[in-house]
Amino acid sequence: MKTHSKRQVRCHQWLTLLLLQTALSIPLSLQAAENSTTPREEIMQKQDSHSNVHSSTIHFQKVDNFRDVAGNLQPYQNNRGETLQQGRLYRANALLLSPEEAEKLASLNITHIYDLRTPGEIALHPDSEIPGATWHNINLLGWDDIEPVRVGFTQKPEITIAGAEEIYLNFVNDPITRAQIGTLLTSIAQNEGNQLFHCSGGKDRTGWVSALLQYIAGVPQEIIIADFLASNDYSRDSITQSFNKMANEKGVAAAIAFSPFLGVQDDWLLMAFAEAEKNYGSVDNYLLEGLAITPETKAQLREKLLMP
Repeated sequence: MKTHSKRQVRCHQWLTLLLLQTALSIPLSLQAAENSTTPREEIMQKQDSHSNVHSSTIHFQKVDNFRDVAGNLQPYQNNRGETLQQGRLYRANALLLSPEEAEKLASLNITHIYDLRTPGEIALHPDSEIPGATWHNINLLGWDDIEPVRVGFTQKPEITIAGAEEIYLNFVNDPITRAQIGTLLTSIAQNEGNQLFHCSGGKDRTGWVSALLQYIAGVPQEIIIADFLASNDYSRDSITQSFNKMANEKGVAAAIAFSPFLGVQDDWLLMAFAEAEKNYGSVDNYLLEGLAITPETKAQLREKLLMP
């Protein structure tokens, strides 16, 4: 049986207590919070030293996890002191926009949108049409639908965490997923203009792709992790709404069981990077051998990601 780190358990305890406080109007337990730092506090501490992690310059009502891969208020810098170029690559959750918001997004001159969701997810919540942008579906997981997996995540938190871990390991191990990630990165490298990629919550599939792009740009690991974890903060309100909706429809026990998958944990991202290093010797070899990202394609991506 898989064991889970103290950090994972702490993250799940924090999220569950937060959601229960909102859903049931009970105070947070001081005992559970004692001698621990919540993921949100860790994010905010990183924001103090990297002030751009959660300062979006554009907001949408339902697309709350929209942000610039290069950083929002101030652009990230890489390990060589080079500055990432803002306004070129964006990440988001599902594009459920009002007509006015669709025009606002179009004002960013986005030419290509990559929807990483399954056909089932798209049928349930299709993207709003963005004027001037070409829409592509690159089904990152290769599944018909993710809903059967989500149903399985309503049993126990341990099952949910193990299932989430499996998804992140599949980013490295599943040949269909690897091929789709490779197609996505190659398309981003070769297509012109500003581009956007997204999944449903903008945190797992989108989070892994964003982390890879930042890795290719040479962004320090601590900033990649902080940016990944920022999904918990950007999506704070929608996480609470999703928990309450599930609690009302399926019961509080099911909502608590599912709650780890409403956010993200840094262990999941680190596990995927570690799996890439274990199986390919390095993340660079994973990009080359696992995703078929050639040195030329990496150079094209760096050109898009970095200031000239």
